[in-house]
Amino acid sequence: MPLHKGNLRALKFFTAENADSYDRLVYAATFGQDKVWKKQIAYNLKNSKIILDLGCGTGILSTAIQKVNNFGVVYGLDLNFKYLQVALAKKIDLSLLNSNAEVLPFKDEVFDSVVASYVPKYTHINKMLNECLRVLKQNGTLVLHDFTYPAGLIRVIWKSYFLLLKLVSNIIPSWKDVFMELDYLIEESKWLIECMNILNAKSMRFVTCTHYTLGTAAIVVAQKK
Repeated sequence: MPLHKGNLRALKFFTAENADSYDRLVYAATFGQDKVWKKQIAYNLKNSKIILDLGCGTGILSTAIQKVNNFGVVYGLDLNFKYLQVALAKKIDLSLLNSNAEVLPFKDEVFDSVVASYVPKYTHINKMLNECLRVLKQNGTLVLHDFTYPAGLIRVIWKSYFLLLKLVSNIIPSWKDVFMELDYLIEESKWLIECMNILNAKSMRFVTCTHYTLGTAAIVVAQKK
C-alpha cells in the first residue's frame, strides 16, 4: 500500500539521525507535559490484558503502560524502523512490529485496548479508526492522543513558542524539519473533529474528549460495543 502525505511527513520528521535524542527532546519541548499525558493514557488501559501501542516510537508510552499494568502484554507498532531499534535497546518487555497504522497485520478482535499517541494527525483518520476497531475486541478500549490547536490568548503564546523552536532549529539540525513544520501541521489537522464524528457515527460507547495543558493536547477515549 503506497504511503500518503501524512505517513511521508512522519518519516521526514522522525529519522535515524534524531531517534536517539527523541526521548529527551519530547520531554523538553513539551515542558514535561508529555509524561503527564502518557500517565493519563496509561491509566485508561490499566485493566487491559493485550494492548496495541500504535506509533510506539522509542517505547515511552509502552513503558508507562507497563508501570500501571503489570499483567498486560504490549505490542508496539511503528512506521520507523530506527525508532523501534531504540525501543528494543531499552530491553522493554515489548513485542515490536514495523508497519503502518492504517494497515494492521493482525486478525480481527485481538486486543483489549488500542492506543495511538501523536499518531492521528499523520494518518487517514477513517482508515486508521476502521483498522483500530477491527482489531479491537468487543468492549475494548480505544485511546487517541495528539496535539491540538489552542484558542484565545493561548494561541498567541503557542505561536510565539513555535517561533522560538524555529530559532532553536539552527542549533539542532536533526530536528529542523519538525520545528519548522509541526505548527502548520497541527493548525491544519482536523483529527479531533474527524475522530469524534466517526466514533459517534459508529455508535461507540462512552466517547469522551478531554483537553489538556490549556488546550494544546487532547485525549479521546471510547469503548467498542
